[in-house]
Amino acid sequence: MRLAGRISAAIDVLTDMEARHRPASEALRDWGVSHRFAGAGDRAAIGNLVYDGLRQRSSIGWRMGGETPWDLAVGAALFAWGASPRELNDSFAAEPHAPAPLPDDLLTRLEATDLAQAPGYVRADLPEWIAPQFEAAFGPEWVLEGEALAGRPPLDLRVNTLKAERDKV
Repeated sequence: MRLAGRISAAIDVLTDMEARHRPASEALRDWGVSHRFAGAGDRAAIGNLVYDGLRQRSSIGWRMGGETPWDLAVGAALFAWGASPRELNDSFAAEPHAPAPLPDDLLTRLEATDLAQAPGYVRADLPEWIAPQFEAAFGPEWVLEGEALAGRPPLDLRVNTLKAERDKV
């Protein structure tokens, strides 16, 4: 599966989450069950697009001009994965299962938009309502803390609770 197909699948998962008000893990699992043709690499890439879009929802929404599933999936490919808007648009035109291409006005806006002009809560990738509490908790570095939390975690620790207590690990 190519990037355009993975983005299309991520849009399907995000649409399912929005329509049925369900967690990302459940929507991704159900998508994988109903799309057996997708290999492990494709499923991982689709999951990464979904989670990157959700973690960076504020900044993607500000840059893209909306927070629809299409905006989040395409924005994750652009901003979290570093895809070029023009190249992504070209790949959408060449693929039969690709999402809708980027409109010309969006291409122009993406080239002119700089996240440095965005409000603090957008740069920190936080909902607007929590920004004052975040600022109170972290002080002047609150935007940097939010940016760090919006990225992928560098390490994933799991505990086998059948063999060890969580507190002891």
